[in-house]
Amino acid sequence: MSTTIEYVRFDTDDPAALTAHREQLVDLLRENYGDGFQGAHLARFDDGTVLDFIIWSSADVAERAAKEMPTAPGHRASSAGSARCMRCGTLRYCTPRSPRDQGE
Repeated sequence: MSTTIEYVRFDTDDPAALTAHREQLVDLLRENYGDGFQGAHLARFDDGTVLDFIIWSSADVAERAAKEMPTAPGHRASSAGSARCMRCGTLRYCTPRSPRDQGE
């Protein structure tokens, strides 16, 4: 299985509100997905947008989490109802590749 990266970029008026429950979300991911959850990172761009970047052990784990997490307390989907706070981009996934993976 290949590592899978989940990422979404948010346009927000209030980055603090967007990230208020971040630690609880990370703890919940660790608890629910164990080794399947490999890390979570946030990046803030100069234009004020925020990138949420989550690393999973496989696409299967990422897909399972995507189906299960919207009902979790403090999850970003629960704050997505506040249009005043943020506009969410498309949730995307990718699989990292190295030159070795491509036969180079």
